[in-house]
Amino acid sequence: MSFSVRSGWFAVGAVGLFLGCGPQDAPDESKPVGAVGQELANTCQNTSASYTFECATVHVYKTATSTTPIDTIHCGGAYWVATLLQACPSNGRFKVEYGKDFDPTPATGWIDRTHLVATR
Repeated sequence: MSFSVRSGWFAVGAVGLFLGCGPQDAPDESKPVGAVGQELANTCQNTSASYTFECATVHVYKTATSTTPIDTIHCGGAYWVATLLQACPSNGRFKVEYGKDFDPTPATGWIDRTHLVATR
């Protein structure tokens, strides 16, 4: 078996190509799909504006620092709208009043600011 310079470069190129062709990077799954606008900044917001949710599974918490959700809003279904009850966030969450399914009585809880989007 003879080894020539030409076939050696081919082997090096093949190995380099193989190492560089790994699986494609998965899309960033941390961001919700179908966003309708920019997520809210971690600053005070307008309480008279309407806010909606990005298309994601959104957890609602009892307090700004709770770790266990009291409610979950799933992507799709009814059109969800939230009203800020406090203009400024606490721990990256806003206290909101939101419509739950078709219940005429709104629910209250704390939602991470990254899931709230100002409606246009």
